[in-house]
Amino acid sequence: MYKIDETAQYVIGSARLVSMNFGTKFIPKQILFLVLYAMPNTPMYSYFISKGIKEEDMKEKQLELLNELLIGQEEFDIVPFSMEEVTFFMDKEIVDIIEEAGKIAVKEYGTELIGVSHLTAAFSKLYPEEFSLIMRTFIPTIESRNSGSNMGGMQMLDFELPRSLSSFLKVLNTDYDKDSKECHICGRDKETKSLIKILMKTKKRNAVLVGDAGVGKTALVEMFTWMIVTGNCPQQLKDSIVLSLDVNAIVAGTQYRGSAEDRFKKLIQFLEENPKCILFVDEIHLLLGAGACRDGDLDLANALKPMLARGETRVIGATTADEYEKYFSKDSALRRRFERIEVREPKSYEVYDMIKNQIKLLEKAHNTTISRELVDAVILKAACFNFQTKNPDRTLDLLDKTMVCAELEGRSAVTEADILDNFNVNQKKFDNMRGDIKTATAYHEAGHYILYRFTDELTEMSMLAVSIIPAEKYLGVNVYDIDSDITPSNNKNYYIQYIGTLLAGRIAEKMYSKTLTAGASSDLERATKIARDVVTRYGLDEGFSQNFVVLSDDTNHMYNEQMITDINERIKAILDEGQKYAEELLMEKSQYLNGLAKALIEKGMLSNNEIDKLFKEIELSM
Repeated sequence: MYKIDETAQYVIGSARLVSMNFGTKFIPKQILFLVLYAMPNTPMYSYFISKGIKEEDMKEKQLELLNELLIGQEEFDIVPFSMEEVTFFMDKEIVDIIEEAGKIAVKEYGTELIGVSHLTAAFSKLYPEEFSLIMRTFIPTIESRNSGSNMGGMQMLDFELPRSLSSFLKVLNTDYDKDSKECHICGRDKETKSLIKILMKTKKRNAVLVGDAGVGKTALVEMFTWMIVTGNCPQQLKDSIVLSLDVNAIVAGTQYRGSAEDRFKKLIQFLEENPKCILFVDEIHLLLGAGACRDGDLDLANALKPMLARGETRVIGATTADEYEKYFSKDSALRRRFERIEVREPKSYEVYDMIKNQIKLLEKAHNTTISRELVDAVILKAACFNFQTKNPDRTLDLLDKTMVCAELEGRSAVTEADILDNFNVNQKKFDNMRGDIKTATAYHEAGHYILYRFTDELTEMSMLAVSIIPAEKYLGVNVYDIDSDITPSNNKNYYIQYIGTLLAGRIAEKMYSKTLTAGASSDLERATKIARDVVTRYGLDEGFSQNFVVLSDDTNHMYNEQMITDINERIKAILDEGQKYAEELLMEKSQYLNGLAKALIEKGMLSNNEIDKLFKEIELSM
């Protein structure tokens, strides 16, 4: 007998209830058609909603359409049908649909389990006129292209989720239209190509995207899904379904022993029976420990390992570098089954090309436009006031708020005032800063900039701007890009200059403003950690052993009191070298330092281009 999955059984059961409400003692195929397209969470219903059809409009047409389908259908060949140990009667043509659905499931999907998508495909193949009538009724602009079981190539009609999984799985394919010409996500071609190559392997077809929050890991998966839906992907991946797993939702309410494992089992069984599915897990490190209420309970990570080891499914994960190292990479079995893809923050000059299509969506949503010049200004302002977050997320957030400012004023174009309107509070704080604090902050940030600009080792850093206008978490900031394509020397001189750059703000503050504040505590901490690594981790200090590295005290018996004393002395010596380097360079470039500090006191913020002009003027005066 046929194997019918949970959701398909629910659809047939709903058709039986609707038939009873209509006073029939069996299920006509027309009522099954009605339920297939009118019941929420079915593929056709989701497709109609994605096309902009409103729920109330669908409900109004349901009875009208059903009456039209039933006209001239007074005679039916009625047969008994058994499901879940219950026998009832249905139109013989429904049995034909189920038989055809079974053939489609086996031939095209490699599964013996019949789902709603297979029923819908069989319906479109065996009864194209009725299928065409439904499509014309709800979306007149869609031409009838219903030959075969692919329902006219409408991707989202080929798949549905069992109700037992729908609370924690989402089909990402339904977010996109097959006929869309342009994806709102741009860039990341290199990372996308790497992802596709991994997914097309025969074994270990799993990838983990590693990058800071806000750099676009999830957006990369969205672009990949768009490529699948629109057919812009290799043949092997066409017709794939990308499912997003909500880890918190799958373990929600599973405080009783065994309930989480039951959900895990259903998820794994579904993925194995639907090899075209690609599972996406954001925050994939959460798999470790998920669902384990007590010590010894099976968590989701361990539940998935056997399936991952067989290599028959595809999984995409996403996490930050810190969480990858702290959690994910510690599980060697899990790490071995995933290939890592680095998703780095785009450089400032790459941001516009990456978000240009999203800018169009924002313009449409806010009924306003923004020039390229102002977008560049937003990119710079977002970096200065929110440098601790990452692009492209921080720029998109500021663009959204800036367009809201223009929309509230009823203007069709964004102005510079709209950008600045987001920072009125910051500007007010700057205007009200005491003179001595403003001077100290200006020299502090100018000191950092001089070292960044004139060191010969820190070649991977490209300066963008300096600001002393107070932000949410800092008084001032040097904004720069890190060019990942440049490999620094990583010799001792590199680290001495790096330490000098970190100490330069505090040194300049004391040398020229005659004051010292606690604002450089994080710089001091970073400089001290780097000096410690030079001595104990990298083996680069001539005054200490260069033949071994110092491990933690519980694994290295040589880590005694004398060694601790020696290490601290060498750390201080390295810091002193960095300080001396910074002092000498700041004295050598004192005219640049003073000129930059005075300009910052006056303007609050300077782009690198403005600083270039300032330094040329200083050179001419020299």
